[in-house]
Amino acid sequence: MTVDLLLLEALGIGTVLGLLLGLTGAGGSLVALPLLLSLHLPLRDAIGVSLGAVALSAAIGAIPRAVQGQVAWRPVLLLALSGLPGNAAGQWFGRFIPEFVLILGFCLLVLWSAWRMWRGAGVPQGASGALRSRPLVAIGLAVGLLSGVMGVGGGFLIVPALLWFTPLGMLAATATSMAVIALVSGGGFLLYLSGAQPPMLLLGGLAAGGALGVLGGNQLAVRLGGETLQRLFALMLVAVSLSLAAQKLIS
Repeated sequence: MTVDLLLLEALGIGTVLGLLLGLTGAGGSLVALPLLLSLHLPLRDAIGVSLGAVALSAAIGAIPRAVQGQVAWRPVLLLALSGLPGNAAGQWFGRFIPEFVLILGFCLLVLWSAWRMWRGAGVPQGASGALRSRPLVAIGLAVGLLSGVMGVGGGFLIVPALLWFTPLGMLAATATSMAVIALVSGGGFLLYLSGAQPPMLLLGGLAAGGALGVLGGNQLAVRLGGETLQRLFALMLVAVSLSLAAQKLIS
């Protein structure tokens, strides 16, 4: 693959994952990992590069939303502090899990996420009670573990958790989710860097595309209805899962 083609593909992948993060606070890594695998990266490197691209895109998306007062910092701390040790454990466990099992688990996880998002599309969003810390800590551990094992940011778990266990509405939940993803995925990427040397051209292209996509996604999120977004996103997740299964498990 030529340098120019690699850069163009990285920009495209980064733009898609950034757009999804900005729109929904989730899903960037669910798209990034299969696309990175399609570039013939080894699974471990695809996971590490995905973590770095998602972390940077989420940080760029979260900053303007935080300035607007949409990020709830207490849930961010609870989720991130429990997610970081979970990420380290996930990266350690991932070394002993066969690639076939990891990819099969990833596909099933994506399909489950799609089903949950489709079911929840018509449900009124935002909890009426106070913030519940213990469920958020448990979700943070799960998100960190999944992030370390599969290179996913975990927003598809974080956003529903914020809607169920805090008083946040959808816009604040997506903004808060991006802040958590930036911290947890960023910590995982630093762990990955301690034992690897990712292709910097690929990472740079992903970061540039992600920055462009997430800023555009932030603007679209304000204009489009949450129910429509969730259902379109659920359909996209099904397509991603089937495409990855066809590419890596059937062929």
